[in-house]
Amino acid sequence: MPAARKPGAAIELVDVVKSFGSERVLDGVDLTVPAGAITVLLGPSGAGKTVTISHVIGLLHPERGAVRVAGRDLAALTDGELYEVRQSMSVVLQGTLPFTCGLFFSLNVYENVAFALRQRNRWSEERVREVTMEYLGMVGLADRAAAMPEHLSAGMCKRVAIARALALQAEIVIIDDFDSGIDGVRLALLCGMLADVQRETGATFLVTTHHMRAARKLADHVAVIHDGRVVSSGEADAVLGSDDPLVRQLVAGATSGPIQLADV
Repeated sequence: MPAARKPGAAIELVDVVKSFGSERVLDGVDLTVPAGAITVLLGPSGAGKTVTISHVIGLLHPERGAVRVAGRDLAALTDGELYEVRQSMSVVLQGTLPFTCGLFFSLNVYENVAFALRQRNRWSEERVREVTMEYLGMVGLADRAAAMPEHLSAGMCKRVAIARALALQAEIVIIDDFDSGIDGVRLALLCGMLADVQRETGATFLVTTHHMRAARKLADHVAVIHDGRVVSSGEADAVLGSDDPLVRQLVAGATSGPIQLADV
């Protein structure tokens, strides 16, 4: 039976500003991620999606503004309290080398998932194996359990990281750069699987993607970010069907509009 939708916001960014040197990457980001739903953060390359995610998990701290997770202001937390908040999350990082998607390249596929389960739970090895293989099966990689990440494609690494994130059964699941390296058929299958998991668990999902079909399949809510600002947000159908020129360009994949090569 699907879990009941939770009230309120799981994640909030209020007027968040972040610069690297002279470049302002986030320029007053306001973002609300409703609890118990799937929110998709859309935007062109370089818009600020990954930097936003890094603030949510406490890897970066804003120059101005507030980041709240489950109502707790991350800037006000001790290291121990921040660790507690992170324990409520599971995260798939952007697929960049040398540690693609946050995988441990010294561990095989099975151990990448099992290690995380051992860290968060006091389970028997039998239970760890059962859950690890269940979730590797869900992403179509049970037969690659003994493989090392360096022998996998980028898309396979992303799928291992997704299996690990889901296996933790966290209250908040964050997947950055969801579509990277994954072919269209598998992406559609993963969208269906993620939606099923979210409905069953009632967890909060925050997903970034460039892929409009994936966004449409996944999203309950959509936020569109451009030039370090959230320019549109709300219920998925309303945002994706809006007349905003930037949103229309993203939806259509059009070459004319506010997004140009110099911006990405």
